[in-house]
Amino acid sequence: MSGPAVLKLSAWGARILYDKNYNYSVLVNWLATSNEEEARMRLIEFQSENPKKMLFNSNPYQLPKRLWEYLLTKCDIDEGLRWNNFSGKKFNKLVNHLVADLYEASGKTTFKEEFVTAGGVKLGDVNMQTMESRNCPGLFFAGEVLDIDGVTGGFNFQAAWTTAWLASQGISENEKALQN
Repeated sequence: MSGPAVLKLSAWGARILYDKNYNYSVLVNWLATSNEEEARMRLIEFQSENPKKMLFNSNPYQLPKRLWEYLLTKCDIDEGLRWNNFSGKKFNKLVNHLVADLYEASGKTTFKEEFVTAGGVKLGDVNMQTMESRNCPGLFFAGEVLDIDGVTGGFNFQAAWTTAWLASQGISENEKALQN
């Protein structure tokens, strides 16, 4: 799984994922607010309205085509199956995957990279006007060394640039003070 939503979720859960040593389960409801009963009723309704259509060509939800096809394949549903012949265990399996699709995660990416970081120097330990350490005068911080968790969309870049500019101004003022 990837994309902005996954990155945002992993940012919110970065410390939890670390505590779990990056071994966890993800339960996805592809229909967002629907529960099993609602999903089942919608499929039955769609089935009665579209008996001759093939499952792979007719999606009763607003799911992306590739996701719909992936879920059908995951349920071992034949590409040529029509709605009027769809029932039993595979029907139940599809309902289950639509509202409670389980994925196991183990470890980080293939390259052991992290796109989301958490932790760092506590903001309370830093003068936010100059980025100077409150505990060690003359030491300045910027960017991801600080405990700033940014959501996707450039926030981390902006935080890095802004804190770097503030630190440079703080260092400059510190140098001027030392020269006087």
